[in-house]
Amino acid sequence: MPRSTTARRLGAALVCAALGLTACSSGSEDDGTPGSRSSAAPPVDFKNPPKVSATPSMAASVNLELPLEAYAWTDDELRTRRQGEDLLAAACMRDHGFDLEPRPSYRGDKALRDANRYGVSDPDKASRFGYHPDPAARGPKPPKENYSSAESLVLFGPREGEPAKAEQNGKSIPKGGCWGKSLRDLASKGPKVHPDQEEFADQLAGFTYQESQKDSRVKKAFSAWSACMKKQGYTYSSPMAAVEDKRFTKAGTASAEEIRVATADVTCKRENNVIGVWYAVEVAYQERAVEKNEQLLNTLRERKSSILKAAAAAGAR
Repeated sequence: MPRSTTARRLGAALVCAALGLTACSSGSEDDGTPGSRSSAAPPVDFKNPPKVSATPSMAASVNLELPLEAYAWTDDELRTRRQGEDLLAAACMRDHGFDLEPRPSYRGDKALRDANRYGVSDPDKASRFGYHPDPAARGPKPPKENYSSAESLVLFGPREGEPAKAEQNGKSIPKGGCWGKSLRDLASKGPKVHPDQEEFADQLAGFTYQESQKDSRVKKAFSAWSACMKKQGYTYSSPMAAVEDKRFTKAGTASAEEIRVATADVTCKRENNVIGVWYAVEVAYQERAVEKNEQLLNTLRERKSSILKAAAAAGAR
């Protein structure tokens, strides 16, 4: 069969769905909000709240430094890993007679995650977009993939019910297709971990984020914020309750009322140092989580380093 004349784009969401892998989810686009608590994250004893060493005064959530970030994938690391994945998958596809165009370069979303971590904090953004994201914060969505049946077979491997030992152009298709092979090749020299633990650092961050909101120091800051909002005519128990107001979440764009609420939200956060208190407490919770899970986190960091070396060897920069 002649080589396909049309290069196909490799989409992270489609790949994850096709392979059922949690490991590739961190390379996909998200909405910039903190990870939700995962049942895969083990419990950490927070019956005795951790001590807070210092509480900074913070007007906005930018350039945050959280302990668990040392074990998760940075934006630069994700760009390198994704490029390595694409290069290896493309080489495998060429062996089977197809061209595969790499995904658009990963832009990174730490700035967006930081900005949204504790709700709205930028007065300019609040006055323009309310609780809605700035449309310019994300680039254009990548084009939808359109694989032929033959390309899909080689890229993702046989579907359920299809023969396990499939061939294309006289060559056996690797398990999980070329994409599955690229992931295995990148991770082959690093320590092995259970697939459910690939995203452990992010899962643990989601767990501690949720736990921090139950802390008495954060609740006190929320109460002060709530009293401030009440004076301006708005009744919310916490900053996230305002973010999750269905009047706003169901709207495509920010209404005048949403903008007023979001603007008041930012003012009340600043008057009561809500972000500084919440951040300091969350750091303390993450520090304890790292201490209690240090062995697995170090294993994941070693595995990450091995994957990045393999990606660089494949030509990623």
